[in-house]
Amino acid sequence: MRFVIAALLSLAALSFVLVFSEKDNYTIHVGARTPPTEAGCRQIGQDRTEEGKVLGIYSCPA
Repeated sequence: MRFVIAALLSLAALSFVLVFSEKDNYTIHVGARTPPTEAGCRQIGQDRTEEGKVLGIYSCPA
């Protein structure tokens, strides 16, 4: 089941990037840990696993 959730989150992130891609290059990171401040990432959303764990979705400059 975790594989299915990971696959769905990956597809959602990919579709987000393809649809809303900006002129600059950005990468999308999904995870429970917050990226370091120096990375210049901004949180663009949240998701929750079946276990109730909150996953942050971040957009970071490439």
